[in-house]
Amino acid sequence: MLKIQHVFTLCLLLAASQLSFAVSALTEHTLSVSKSMSAFYMYSLTEGDKQYKTDYEQYLSDAELHLSAFEKQDSVSATELKRQWDKFKGHLKFEYVDGAGFIIPVTLRMEYRSYLNVLYTKISEISNSEANLAEQLALMSLSIEVMSARFFDIASALYGTLSISNKDVVIDAPKMAKAFNARLKSLQKLKLSGKVQKNLKAVARKWAFIEDSVTNYKGEAAYLLVYYNKQKISRLLNKSQSLLAGA
Repeated sequence: MLKIQHVFTLCLLLAASQLSFAVSALTEHTLSVSKSMSAFYMYSLTEGDKQYKTDYEQYLSDAELHLSAFEKQDSVSATELKRQWDKFKGHLKFEYVDGAGFIIPVTLRMEYRSYLNVLYTKISEISNSEANLAEQLALMSLSIEVMSARFFDIASALYGTLSISNKDVVIDAPKMAKAFNARLKSLQKLKLSGKVQKNLKAVARKWAFIEDSVTNYKGEAAYLLVYYNKQKISRLLNKSQSLLAGA
């Protein structure tokens, strides 16, 4: 009887471990898609700066790898994602038009935006299972990247916020910012290592520079500031995540 209970307990632990890894793979895929979107639209906003082309191509490649990892862990959940991903990923290219610059077809923009909506919805449904400190930091990094991706999407769109539909409000930047601030304050109250505390203080300072831009979509000319600071914030959170995971 004890042997049977031992086997049952082991199976439960293995199942929980597999779920944790699946969540991580999906989170990493969503992070990469968000980063790719920010860089993709920055390429347009900077009128073809090759730095951002390099960035979005790398992030798209990373997203592909993470989706493949998620597919191996949960093929059922990944099937629909892969279908949507394969439909538009190869078309994420710009056409240069004299007098108009680097443009992207509206339908392709909508598909890209819809895909991020779907990913963020899935992450939101399972985020409660990611409860430890390192995973809290991962979710904070995800929030920054998703909010920034939506900001660059709107900043580069011809009609700005008017192009946002009711379906797109699943990414509610003000609500996400509120949750981000609550998580940040909660973590800052904990007795964490000096390095992590220092990183969190830097995150708070840099977030203060861009919060209004990525939540209220004011001052589109601030996109360079947003891109730089969101990159720095993500690096700081990733460093802190590694420190906590290794503690």
